[in-house]
Amino acid sequence: MGIGQLLQQLPKPASKRGRRPRKARERVVSHQQAKIIDLSTALPPCPQFLREALSQSLVELALEPELHWRIRKNRPGGEDRDREAGARWIAPRVGEILPSSRILLTNGTQNALVVVLRNLCKPGDVIVAEQLAYLLIRPIAVSLGLIVVGVEMDEEGVNPAALDVIGRAIRPKLLYCTPTVQNPTTAIMSADRRADVVRIAKTHNIAIIEDDVLGRLHKEAPPSLYSYAPDITWYIMSVSKCFAMGIRLAYLAIPEGIRAADVFAPHLRSSSMFANSLSCELVSHWVKGGHGAEIAEKARSEVDARQKLALQHLGQFGPRAVPGGLHLWIELPANVSSDSVVKAALASGVQIRSAGMFSVDHKPPPNAIRVAITGPQNHAGLDAGLSVVANLLSEHLAETAQRKVQIS
Repeated sequence: MGIGQLLQQLPKPASKRGRRPRKARERVVSHQQAKIIDLSTALPPCPQFLREALSQSLVELALEPELHWRIRKNRPGGEDRDREAGARWIAPRVGEILPSSRILLTNGTQNALVVVLRNLCKPGDVIVAEQLAYLLIRPIAVSLGLIVVGVEMDEEGVNPAALDVIGRAIRPKLLYCTPTVQNPTTAIMSADRRADVVRIAKTHNIAIIEDDVLGRLHKEAPPSLYSYAPDITWYIMSVSKCFAMGIRLAYLAIPEGIRAADVFAPHLRSSSMFANSLSCELVSHWVKGGHGAEIAEKARSEVDARQKLALQHLGQFGPRAVPGGLHLWIELPANVSSDSVVKAALASGVQIRSAGMFSVDHKPPPNAIRVAITGPQNHAGLDAGLSVVANLLSEHLAETAQRKVQIS
């Protein structure tokens, strides 16, 4: 039997009468998606200066006679000059220029987390994270067979007393936290709080992973946890929020007494873990030439301007906002559901996130929303999205107040 005869015997597809052609449906969906204003993703501010620095630096790099040879191969963990640039970039946060032997480059924060978790933990181990945290820490840990327990938080982030209780009860391997502009609550640990967290971690032999992704954008930040405890802290700084997410590069500082090369040895054949060579060249060029610091400074200014606009719309709802923060955190009254606000916002063309998105365990999340301010490319788009959120919050609060009057 020939192919033509076989095809004739296949069941006929169901009638598509009344349905738009596939391409037409795709155009409708893409059009609907294009109209959504994204206040859910904390993108880098991407100031105009970034475009200028990128254009200038790519031309300068292209003129270097050996560039094509330098990017010809992968760079597992980064080459010496990449690690030296990384040491310079994180120096203001860790308090010193670390030797390059204690710096690794990875293909972003997620891969840095995999490197550390695989180095310190085995399947079945328990790790601790802030009760609300970077939304990928739990999936990454679970994929490695680890158990994630959330530690209670207060206005400064990790609650030391709660960490002490967990340390005594279950002896976790490590603590993952973001002490500076915590995601999503914007909490910032004071110097005293950082000292307390380090003291308790050392008491219970708990290693620390410090995610300092916004450390360069928050000028008033206290010294990093790494500067308090370089013997137990694994420090991660991605360039995704300062520069651009597409650059895909993170610096990982290794604790004292450990060789970075040994840490990265299990991943030498995993090229998806490597920062790509051109990104390494570009970021090192920016760090050494001064463009990096200028981009960060311009980014801070753009964040300040966007925060000012956001507070004009949402200030009446008591948001938490801090310098360098790419989002606002708004706690809602008990009778206004954060999930209902998120759904209503999406129906009105704006994406925001509820606290539940950031939960690391099964404890009930607080009734709060996170509103990112750097998603829209311009202030007009941000203004439009914020206006929708402000109107929705006002409507929900008004409806709640009216129900109270009716009940009374």
